[in-house]
Amino acid sequence: MAVVLGILAKIGAIAGVLFGVFSLACGLYVLSSWVEEYPRQARKAIHYTALALDAILVLTLFDGLSLWRVAITLAANYVYLQNLHTFPMVSLGGPVFLLSCGLTISNHFMWFFYFIKHLGYSFGQVCSFMLLCVWLVPLALFVSLTPEDAALPSGGSGEGGRKSRQNMFKAMFARFVRSSDEPQSLHVD
Repeated sequence: MAVVLGILAKIGAIAGVLFGVFSLACGLYVLSSWVEEYPRQARKAIHYTALALDAILVLTLFDGLSLWRVAITLAANYVYLQNLHTFPMVSLGGPVFLLSCGLTISNHFMWFFYFIKHLGYSFGQVCSFMLLCVWLVPLALFVSLTPEDAALPSGGSGEGGRKSRQNMFKAMFARFVRSSDEPQSLHVD
């Protein structure tokens, strides 16, 4: 038996997944930097992406996907686009943002359970549909939105007493990196 090769295959698979996750995180970080630098172009890109995905969703009706599920996803995309009115700023407690979060989760589970019941689709088709039609626009909004609190003036921080604006993804990434870089103190009595 190939015990060593089996162990190496498992280690390789784990390393591949870790490198994939790290590459995705780095890509999202670069994308969030681009959005921070060019918010007008990012707004247009998200808007046109949502419209193109709406057209694709309508075309999926010819493949026999559920009409009411497609209609709910189209309505969710409409709500997502409402976040673009104040783009890149967002009120984390605002009704549009909270509704967008709820619709993202419910839309995911709605399609997940649909594809569990209808097994005639390949794994690649389901993953592509979920990535492009369900997750792409909410993920683009998540990477690019800036909480209003991050742009409020504060006394003494930054230039001229103004706090620098940073989007949500970069702030979370910076917090994660900062907390892992801090030395761990060992308290020995």
